[in-house]
Amino acid sequence: MNRYPINRIHTLPEQRIATGDDEGVIKKTDALDDELLCLGTIQDQTQVVAGSQSGALYFFNKDNSALKDKWVGHPASVDTLCSLDDDTICTGSSDGLVRVVSVYPQHRFEGVLGDHGEDFPVERLRLSPGSHWLGSCGHDMTLRFWDLNDLFDDSDDSEKKDTNEFDASDKNLDKVLEKNHAWAKSVTEANPTFFKDMATGQQPKILWIGCSDSRVPANQVLQLGPGEVFVHRNIANVVTHTDMSCLSVLQYSIEVLKIEHVIVCGHYHCGGVATAYSRKQVGLIDNWLRNIKDVYRLNEAEVNATKDDDERLRRLVEFNAIYSAQNVCHTTIVQDAWRRGQHLTIHAWVHDIADG
Repeated sequence: MNRYPINRIHTLPEQRIATGDDEGVIKKTDALDDELLCLGTIQDQTQVVAGSQSGALYFFNKDNSALKDKWVGHPASVDTLCSLDDDTICTGSSDGLVRVVSVYPQHRFEGVLGDHGEDFPVERLRLSPGSHWLGSCGHDMTLRFWDLNDLFDDSDDSEKKDTNEFDASDKNLDKVLEKNHAWAKSVTEANPTFFKDMATGQQPKILWIGCSDSRVPANQVLQLGPGEVFVHRNIANVVTHTDMSCLSVLQYSIEVLKIEHVIVCGHYHCGGVATAYSRKQVGLIDNWLRNIKDVYRLNEAEVNATKDDDERLRRLVEFNAIYSAQNVCHTTIVQDAWRRGQHLTIHAWVHDIADG
């Protein structure tokens, strides 16, 4: 584990990587420094997917066993998995949940199919002939069956519900409240103990530090449900050592919730980054945007290496996410967590609104 900010990463043979950090030390790391617990095949049996203790899903080429991809969006360990079709799998975890995950064309969490209870890890999953039912068993010594017939049939309807537009004529927000009631009713019908379980506490594994932009909602982008992601958002996903709100969220999530991943996620077409790049004075927010202007100043040569303004903005968005992630690493909160051996990984991501 690197305890200092990483500045360079280089891929080595045999699935190893080399990193250079502020300590001045080059370290070699095994990209598979994790415990693989289960295997399954996808994509007409040309790919192998492996679940791990950390919750990451690893994707391998079947012919040469080369690591093809890795996805860390799964919120708990993957103790067992089962392929539903070429593009979809079900996972069973130590938290007792059976989840549905799309693996192609994009990795995406689809939802929770069933629950054995948090004290009863799921150990086995089996698909029935015809793929109508999924069987699961766990430490509760109970065999459960989950109906798959309507699993994908309702996906279009749920997509429509999730993308309902705000009615501008709803001056008192009455329709918004009606939608909330309808949503609560549908969730309760699907899982009668859902809200009761939510009220007992939260155990997210991910802290998301993102932009306030309405087009980048953390849970929907990650396809994770309520209770799965702890979220902090501000203009242009900036992390500074003087922002007590962000630092308070960081401390609580690491020291109390024991999250394992911090994702600093920027996004292309970010208004905050564009305003900072334009160097226009727009008012109070100029004090906030100066942090991005500093990022631009420090990386001006690389940002301006292209003459295309759109490409320059994309690069500045990327640098801004990286520098904010580095600032997370520099905090005493994270340094102390690493010093005591807490499992914690910091990620710098960029979301493309144009394609999801």
